[in-house]
Amino acid sequence: MRLILLSILLFCASFAHATHNRAGEITYEHLGGLTFRATITTYTVPDSPADRPWLPLSWGDGTIDTVYRSNGGGNGEEIAPGVKKNIYTATHTYPSASTYVLSMEDPNRNGGILNIPNSVNVVFYIETTLTISPFFGSNSTPVLLNPPIDNACVNRRYIHNPGAFDPDGDSLSYELVTCMGEMGEAIIGYSLPNGVTINAVTGDLVWEFPTQQGEFNYAIRINEWRRPEGSDQYALMGHVIRDLQVTVLTCQNEPPIVTSVDEICVEVGDTLIFPVYAWDPDGHGVRLTATGGPLVNGISNASFPQPTVATNHDTAVSIFQWVPQCGNVQLQPHTMLFRAIDNPPANEVALTDYHTTFITVVAPSPKNPLAEPEGNSIVLNWDASICTEAVGYKVYRRIEEYGFMPDTCETGVPAYTGYGYIGSTSGLNGTTYTDSGLNSGIQYCYMVVACFADGAESYASEEFCAVLNRDLPIITHVSVRETDNANGSMDVVWSRPTELDTLLIQGPYEYRVYRSDVTAPNDFQLIETKFGLNDTIYMDTLIDTRALEFYYKIELFNGEPGNTFVVGESDVASSVYLVAIGVDNEVILTWAENVPWVNDMYEVYLADADENLTLLDTVYEREYRHGPVANGVELCFRIRSIGHYSADGLVDPLLNWSQIACATPVDTFPPCDQTVQIVRDCELDQNLLSWTEEPGCPNDIIEFRIYYTAVFGGQLQLIRTITDPQEQSFLHTNLESIAGCYAIVAVDSFMNMSTADTFCIDNCTDYTLPNVFTPGGDLFNDLFGPGTFKYVESVDVKIYNRWGIKLFETTDPAVNWDGTYSVTGAEVPDGVYYYVATVNEIRLQGVVPRHLHGFLHLIRRVVAPSN
Repeated sequence: MRLILLSILLFCASFAHATHNRAGEITYEHLGGLTFRATITTYTVPDSPADRPWLPLSWGDGTIDTVYRSNGGGNGEEIAPGVKKNIYTATHTYPSASTYVLSMEDPNRNGGILNIPNSVNVVFYIETTLTISPFFGSNSTPVLLNPPIDNACVNRRYIHNPGAFDPDGDSLSYELVTCMGEMGEAIIGYSLPNGVTINAVTGDLVWEFPTQQGEFNYAIRINEWRRPEGSDQYALMGHVIRDLQVTVLTCQNEPPIVTSVDEICVEVGDTLIFPVYAWDPDGHGVRLTATGGPLVNGISNASFPQPTVATNHDTAVSIFQWVPQCGNVQLQPHTMLFRAIDNPPANEVALTDYHTTFITVVAPSPKNPLAEPEGNSIVLNWDASICTEAVGYKVYRRIEEYGFMPDTCETGVPAYTGYGYIGSTSGLNGTTYTDSGLNSGIQYCYMVVACFADGAESYASEEFCAVLNRDLPIITHVSVRETDNANGSMDVVWSRPTELDTLLIQGPYEYRVYRSDVTAPNDFQLIETKFGLNDTIYMDTLIDTRALEFYYKIELFNGEPGNTFVVGESDVASSVYLVAIGVDNEVILTWAENVPWVNDMYEVYLADADENLTLLDTVYEREYRHGPVANGVELCFRIRSIGHYSADGLVDPLLNWSQIACATPVDTFPPCDQTVQIVRDCELDQNLLSWTEEPGCPNDIIEFRIYYTAVFGGQLQLIRTITDPQEQSFLHTNLESIAGCYAIVAVDSFMNMSTADTFCIDNCTDYTLPNVFTPGGDLFNDLFGPGTFKYVESVDVKIYNRWGIKLFETTDPAVNWDGTYSVTGAEVPDGVYYYVATVNEIRLQGVVPRHLHGFLHLIRRVVAPSN
């Protein structure tokens, strides 16, 4: 029945003093469309006020239903002394796709929970989030197979696992959150005891050594994650919050230990068998049980004889066995949770241990793959997956076979094999793929993987390969013969077609040689025609091989009278083009080529003035750094590529030269920055600068330039150039103010300059006023003033008597008060006076006022008359 808000308020009021709600959670099952069945599971003390036949359920869309208890004939089931399990179910249809929060509030928890202050008066609240979205599809919450009521022992490690099984195969994560009270708010004063943690992957809640007897409650948030269709990122589907109660008792018992495999993979149709061991260190009997999706998935249920009980000895053993089917294939591993509980003496508390095993079920690889050449394409075919749940296939390619043998848990095609993804097909029967735009003479190899809706992948197919038919010319050499801006030359060589259909294409035959260059690589021009199939060498002359990279292709033409046509053309091949760049004490070489064959390595040569070559190194990347060498001296280089085709009957190895490229090493790197120290001398009005650089810096500094400004933020001016790089100090003298900022710039032999950090120093602040002066006409301490001082622009000094009458005022930094009242000229009597002064000092930031105040004692000295 539906309740209006008034009914709910009356319900809450009538049970304002109900007690004994210990634990629980809300789960739901998708029935289809927008309709869901929700289940509230609570654990109460039997015959307590909380043990009632109905509860309110808020569906999160403004609807609240009264949900009736369904288990135990409507009376619930007592699963342990003092613990009753209550199940309440209801069905609801939502108005639209959205995110909803299902929740249940019960007026009171049970009393005496140690980590919830005044728990008997705290509302018991649980919630679950439900997301309806076309991007996610159908979803049901995880099923929690282990009850949330447990016992622990003082000073014994405690472990609990909710035994979550997700029927949709979603990824689950676990976290501890604060138990919630009224309206889903965090309970004020709730605390988490020391040593309580949860494993975010397995869901194991571990409490290292509880120290206090009593009841404690914890809230575990179980998150569901799924990849929306077409995305490779996981999104949060929803969550279930389980409220768990643990009762800590005193005991001497040690918990048992359960062990088995941590993770394992199995192919569909294979039999997975592994043992599970439970052992008790106290020698007590032990009971071994298991929960998990494989036991209840409804497609192919696993077997695990349970409970396995060892009553007369301390070890229990059982065998897990499963023959998974295609319906068990999913991206996330299936979870098996094995539980051991010991059988201690009657006066002891039984303790538990858990072990989680992750089982990944993998679909078989696609069978009978075949690759067949067709023109410049290769057509791929394979058998449909035996798993009808497959939604398509991914195709991967590399040049030449790798010899991949996947590990049992290695699905898909790993990147380390050198295979790259090239495309996909859709549907179970999408078992054909055409790979186009391929090069002749190359062996192309493929692997195919079956894909599933949740992102799971099968094992990769066996490698299968093909080479295009040799019915067109294949270029083997584009090699620079002479390097020159006008008289350069290039050798172009190709292989004749060996699988030409001469019945269909009867000739006579022509080779037409086309060329383009890097300035317009697609603008090919006919430069030569050769007749017959055997003349396969051409030398291209009078070209700029120094500055340009050239591209060539060979067209095969059928000149049969009355039946002339272009048969086809070779793949484009370019020369190796070398770029040399001079930097500080080295030359950086990079090169590029566009060729249809595979270049395996490159030889780097140094060329002298007569173009004699010296081999420097053999490398496998298209970059080389030559150095250290002297700056300012031109060096020239040449590259020879060494490559091959995969097909038989072609020249091997393929050797091709680049042009000669030259560069002059030039220092373009500035010297290291200098670390500056400044020592000020306020008496002599001078600053001593010294500087150093980090070890390992280049030793090519030729001078230091010193810049200075007297004011912070002012324009730096060059004040000194030191041409001896060993001289790394400077004394700045004859300063009116020692305040100022300096920068030291190092200059090297190529006039590169270091960056200039600014280092500043401020003036000394030595303006002080005494607290005693003794006027008396003896010329000793007759005047009140600061004595010696520097770097003061002006002052404002006022002197007052104890009644606040101003006796003296001056802007003279020397002050020179003689102890008289400035208005009348009369001497003031001995006593204590007060001064207030503002001293305008010359500082780094400019003129900065500093405020002084204090007492001064005036003591007149009587000067004896002279005889």
